[in-house]
Amino acid sequence: MARVGSAASGRLAAAAAAGMVLVTGCSAAADLADTASADLSKLSTEAVSERVARAVDRVHSVRATVELRRNGTTQRTDLRLDIRTGDYSATAKTSSYTIETVRIGEDVYVKAPRAYWQSRLGRDKAALLNSLDGKYGHVAADDPARSTMKNLSKKADPHTILPNLGDAERRPDSTVDGRRVVVLAESGEKNPDLLYIPVEGPALPVKVAGSDSATLTWSEYDHPVDIQAPAPDRIVELPNLGTARPGAGVL
Repeated sequence: MARVGSAASGRLAAAAAAGMVLVTGCSAAADLADTASADLSKLSTEAVSERVARAVDRVHSVRATVELRRNGTTQRTDLRLDIRTGDYSATAKTSSYTIETVRIGEDVYVKAPRAYWQSRLGRDKAALLNSLDGKYGHVAADDPARSTMKNLSKKADPHTILPNLGDAERRPDSTVDGRRVVVLAESGEKNPDLLYIPVEGPALPVKVAGSDSATLTWSEYDHPVDIQAPAPDRIVELPNLGTARPGAGVL
């Protein structure tokens, strides 16, 4: 499965220090019926993997939460993702900032406090800083950050775990939030990421715990969410701010 530390949380962890997610989704309960089990723990690892793959392929939206623990602090990003389109909205909280981000198609909008924009723009752009108060910055098309932020939807997508499910190793069953879960570990790693799937109900993954203090949880599969772009009078066009600094936020 995709590593939380590399494919999932490594890049989502960078997102957790920034901001991003929202969706439309219709219920796939009927489609998920044949992925459910009265006791998934009684199935073989191969059968569990097959059910997970079928279940993930049939959902349209999901909520993903990333928690990154560094130096005694926790950074949290809460995303809701339209799996079909890649559109999302999110809120990220760090020790310093709360940042909201919305992606719709090619467009990415960011709402952040003045202190954040000042750190990115510098003190010499007073007019632009003033215009951003309470509004969303529209990330420039030629800014490398736009591509990075657009792709964050892929990191939150549970489809990222599917390619390596076939090589996953079984671990003893456990519990997550009081629910019994089957535990799969990525193969061949000294400190593997662990994937948790509920024993009962549709075989939709609920958590990936990494060895790098990052955790990604999924919930609210197929809950309907409506993504809306900010109103035109709440949008400010941003200049190209260049490549995002590691751990410094999205932009």
